[in-house]
Amino acid sequence: MNLRTLLAAPLAAFSLLAAVPPAPQLFPSDTLVLLNVADWAAAKATMNGAPLGQLWADAAMRPFRDDFEKKVVTRFIGDLEKDLGIKADEYLPLLQGQLSFAVIQGDWNPANPDSSAGHVLVLDAKDKAPELRLKLAEARKKLGEAKKTLKAEKIRDQDFTTVVIEPKAAGAEAEDEDEKGPAKKVEITFGQVDTALLIGDSTKALEKVVAKLTGGSVPALAEVSAFQSSEASMGFRKSLIYGWVHVAPVFATLEGELTKSGGGLAALGVDPKRAVQALGLRGLKSLSVAAQQDGAGAYFNFALAVPENERGGLFKLLAVESKDGSPPAFVPADAVDYRRWRLNGQKTWANLEAMLQQVSPQLGGLLQMSLGAMGKDKDPNFDFKKSFIGNLGDDFISYAKAPKGRSPQEIANPPSLTLLGAVNAEELSAGIKAAGSLLPGGVDDLKERDFNGKKIVSVVMPATSPKDKPKTLELAPSGGFLAISDETSILEEYLRSAAGVGKSLKDAPGLVEAAQKVGGMNTGLFGYNDQRESLRGTWEALRGGNLTKLMPKPSTDSASPEDFADFKLLPVFDQVAKYFGIAVYAGAWDSQGFMVKQYGPNPK
Repeated sequence: MNLRTLLAAPLAAFSLLAAVPPAPQLFPSDTLVLLNVADWAAAKATMNGAPLGQLWADAAMRPFRDDFEKKVVTRFIGDLEKDLGIKADEYLPLLQGQLSFAVIQGDWNPANPDSSAGHVLVLDAKDKAPELRLKLAEARKKLGEAKKTLKAEKIRDQDFTTVVIEPKAAGAEAEDEDEKGPAKKVEITFGQVDTALLIGDSTKALEKVVAKLTGGSVPALAEVSAFQSSEASMGFRKSLIYGWVHVAPVFATLEGELTKSGGGLAALGVDPKRAVQALGLRGLKSLSVAAQQDGAGAYFNFALAVPENERGGLFKLLAVESKDGSPPAFVPADAVDYRRWRLNGQKTWANLEAMLQQVSPQLGGLLQMSLGAMGKDKDPNFDFKKSFIGNLGDDFISYAKAPKGRSPQEIANPPSLTLLGAVNAEELSAGIKAAGSLLPGGVDDLKERDFNGKKIVSVVMPATSPKDKPKTLELAPSGGFLAISDETSILEEYLRSAAGVGKSLKDAPGLVEAAQKVGGMNTGLFGYNDQRESLRGTWEALRGGNLTKLMPKPSTDSASPEDFADFKLLPVFDQVAKYFGIAVYAGAWDSQGFMVKQYGPNPK
């Protein structure tokens, strides 16, 4: 037998191995959650070449990177490696193709605490399948030597092994305070089918996936209309990674329990069934995300599938109109964050009232009575709804500048301005002043001053904690908007903007070109972020150990940021600023639902 024949034999045997089907064909129709990377090797290469991949690999990041990776492995993988005697880094190089994780409904029923959905992880080793088989045999041997409880399984005539992970100690209580009784043992089943490694916590869920790998006829996720719609609109097949959640069956299952138990709503005089219908949650079929990277930049899409003929409740409140969302000339060029939402205020309020009335006529009546009485203490003829609600426009704008300093308070509260579009901004302002009767000190808490021919109303807001100082919120009508801010300088800058002084964000380099990648600026929702400048202060605050002071102190059992990384090891921001650029996003409704598209061109 010659050398060619010797080499041909194993190659021929390998060619007989069935290819792992794409995730939509691999997982069953009752899949609730799917997270998929179609080609791990290609995705890894693409991401390594992207700006964030280059940032992570930068030599300046090495001290932080090494510390982070060590802590993550210790916290999340260490116990698993200890329990199973298997090191994850020995298996990761074998991952060459598809990587998929799914949650499969099966017989899960929230009414039955002993039922649960199945979790399945599939990794395709492709041409490293022989090495994978050897590794699994080695793993079984190690588990046996470690006296772990093992069970041999046959799933569709395929060999699998189940390892039983016992609680930390006999009679150990569940770590979750909401759980009662002793911690439960965990059973993990793993095995190889052709080139695929399968790991799961339910043999029933695994059986459905194995059936698809071995030619069985099981209804596939690809046949589910909700998935087909998301796949087409989101471009799953072209994505580096995508995720999909089938909300409808999850909500249908939970809704029965909610309406049965009442969920505490009955005490408020709310009929749970009526509330569910009024909120419009039945209309939400699925949600999905998808990410892609090309030579020009990174794309990220998010979508809510809410068919137009089933859209109501909360989703009517979010209905933006297809109007101009570009930065007006008065938005300054040094704004690092900008968003514009073309939401019709009067329609939104009408929908809110209708929804509340449907949820509970009592609550709806109480709201109407409260609005009717507002401002009557000063003027019996005052009509708050006419003055305020009747003057709401169809424009909502907000923008912010970089934080002034690096203290936790300055990072959390950068100079920002909010603008409410108004039919008559002066009357809208009067409506808010009338609402001052709701303040602790009544309308006496309101102060007025003149600036540039405009009236600025200010009110001191109570501090949210003893450590914080009270803030002064200022409001001023101008240019068809009611401007609101707690930063005097940015408010006064806006009031001076009618003179047309200074450069505008609308002329920012690359803005128009980037906007075209997300469908333009006329979809009704548009936003912009200068990541380089908006992150600079936060990055330096992390290096200085200041930002964590703003975060709630974790309980003794909870992880804190320091458990995962030592932020003091981060390099000076200027060393890595080149990896950050701008990002834009746009949101729009169509007949199938709501989608937000985000794009970040590669930094220049």
